[in-house]
Amino acid sequence: MDLLEAWAAWRPEAPPFVLDGDRKIMESARSARSVVTHADWNAALRAPDFAAPGDTRLHLGLLPQPFVGDLRRASVYVLLLNPGLGTGNYFAEYEVPAFRDALLATLHQKFSDGMTPFVFLDPRFAWEGGFWHWHRKLAAVIGRLASIWNVSFAEARTRLASSIASIELFPYHSASFRDPDRWLSRLPSVRLAREFVADHVLPRVRRGEAIVIATRKVALWDLPAGPGVILYARGHARAAHLTPESPGGRAILEHLTRKR
Repeated sequence: MDLLEAWAAWRPEAPPFVLDGDRKIMESARSARSVVTHADWNAALRAPDFAAPGDTRLHLGLLPQPFVGDLRRASVYVLLLNPGLGTGNYFAEYEVPAFRDALLATLHQKFSDGMTPFVFLDPRFAWEGGFWHWHRKLAAVIGRLASIWNVSFAEARTRLASSIASIELFPYHSASFRDPDRWLSRLPSVRLAREFVADHVLPRVRRGEAIVIATRKVALWDLPAGPGVILYARGHARAAHLTPESPGGRAILEHLTRKR
């Protein structure tokens, strides 16, 4: 079973929200210091350590986020480590049904007409931390695309949202990721992410149909150097900038604006 099949078949019935193949491994290693499972917004809000700095636990009361965007149709793939954690994540998922539905549609890769495939560029969710993070990261590229394409900023953002996807090496949320249980080397979900890139993304890159930008844990993605493969050096990786002046931002602009 590949990455998309595994997550399409997964159903989040109750927390902890963990891919079936990961569950046994994570439960055997799980400790109070490794994970936390708040079952709703009020539970998260009432927690004595809500929003405290230095939290490295995995938050398994939130939906996993192995990828964002339409992975079959995207032509720009950004590779990351794992989804972060913001103070509004629990509220967004538990109190805003439309947002949770958009996350589930992404997990199952079922996008209805009019949906924005890359949910964190959807203006309906401009109040959510993921939108703030990605929009800020890509705003200058969107502005440059709007100028080149001679369209509005909003239209350029919509076009980019249909062309870009992100893939996380590790699908579970944390404010600051640590790996004391060696999950990066043991979990099926991590293997599925790497195999999808090797088996589906790289062949498209070699044909000139797509580009791939590895920004975090670059060595673990095990990508070959070559045209269309952008590997962030350690100095760029932490901030993972995608401005027009960054390696990834330049590659996005060149890829989406070149004549075909």
